[in-house]
Amino acid sequence: MGTELTIIQQNDTHGCLEMHKELFWQSNGPFLKNAGGFSRIGKYVKKLRKQKSNVLFLDGGDLFHGQLPLVSSKGSAILPLLNKMELDAFVPGNWDFAYGKEQLRHLAENLPFPVVACNLIDEETGKAFLKPYFIREMQGVKVGVIGLTYPYVDKTMPDSFSKGLLFSKGTDEVSRIIEVLKEEADLIILMSHMGLPLDVKLASLVNGIDIILSGHSHDRVTKPMVIGQTIVVQAGSNSSFLGRLDVNLVGGNVTDVNYQLVNITEDFEKDEEIQELIEMVMEPFADERNTVAGETHTLLHRMTLNESPMDRLITNAYLHAYECDLSFSHGWRYGPPMAEGALSMYDLYSMIPTNPKMFTLEMDGQTLWNSLENNLEQVFSADPFEQKGGYILRSSGLFMTFKPYNPKGHRIQSLLVGEREIDLDKTYKIVGGGRQLFKEQEKSKMYDDNHAIDLIRTYLKDNGPFQAGGVEKIITV
Repeated sequence: MGTELTIIQQNDTHGCLEMHKELFWQSNGPFLKNAGGFSRIGKYVKKLRKQKSNVLFLDGGDLFHGQLPLVSSKGSAILPLLNKMELDAFVPGNWDFAYGKEQLRHLAENLPFPVVACNLIDEETGKAFLKPYFIREMQGVKVGVIGLTYPYVDKTMPDSFSKGLLFSKGTDEVSRIIEVLKEEADLIILMSHMGLPLDVKLASLVNGIDIILSGHSHDRVTKPMVIGQTIVVQAGSNSSFLGRLDVNLVGGNVTDVNYQLVNITEDFEKDEEIQELIEMVMEPFADERNTVAGETHTLLHRMTLNESPMDRLITNAYLHAYECDLSFSHGWRYGPPMAEGALSMYDLYSMIPTNPKMFTLEMDGQTLWNSLENNLEQVFSADPFEQKGGYILRSSGLFMTFKPYNPKGHRIQSLLVGEREIDLDKTYKIVGGGRQLFKEQEKSKMYDDNHAIDLIRTYLKDNGPFQAGGVEKIITV
């Protein structure tokens, strides 16, 4: 007969506490429908616990960042809410390091469930910063859960994120822990925030992992991947989905698997206690939610790899404000889509919650070309462990064609600045926002007192409703 176990996964919620518009695809393009919200997720899990004896509810990271209430409170605003969600564990994602080492420690210490990461060392003590793993004893089964956080925080995020912390890819640490858990647990689960390609490679390198709950890359996995003996799944983003994995264990072996990507729709019941806490979190931001900043005639989203309408609004606004040749914004994945119509100030903060300070940067054509090639390598590297997450850099003023699967340094086929082919010897003036962008050029950046959201609001005021237009500027050939 065996022992039944139900594993519920959420990942990359990015502060989407309420039901919101989510993007889906149909044959003629994207469309929006209402989805998500912590009150519906909480109710779903609580009802499931009444029906099933063995339920594990695990969060795969990017829990404390992504929307204005979280960023303005350094994540603390949702602690009371998380104390009611009945989560069993959490692994930090790259954005959970946004407030620094001590704030992450504070958040972890105020949660009623373990925060785990085996590849994270406190530089001061040389010891593990968080618990590497834990064992949960359930009815008839012991489950070992390992945490693996994003390994490149120190390389891709602002320096303040990783100060005082050391990161590794985690393959050696996971292998060592598995040797311990083999003797103590019936099932081994890895909660990872490395991204789906990296997790698939990890499954091929490390034996003994039964299930990898993947996060970071926002993939909506509808059919579980099986790599050797390891099951790999991921559950989208924005609190719009849960991954549900029902397994049967016989003698420590998984004998039956049923997986479902659960779309959290309006039909799901709300947990009233959690809903009240959400309303308390959102209440201080009524002015931002009620203040109209502008209007869009284009559906805004970030669900496409090469370029996206949401980021085109941002980079157009940058270029509108500065006499520069090019503007850039980072290729973020987070941020819920927005329907055509009015945009509130809260919407602008949802697009770019960090509201970075602006910089200008002078760069010669060859350095610009090399920077773009490096970005393409981070997105398309043939070695998943060289992929650093995110999409292609967002831009205005640039036209580029590229071959994504060419070797490193040889992907760009053509590059135009404005309407002219790039001059590798010419110096170009660039505008962008934040320390994450062109991190290798940080010493050359000239920051000023302007912030991104002010520029977007001014752009909408000066130009009227935003319309992205149908001309692609970053093209795969």
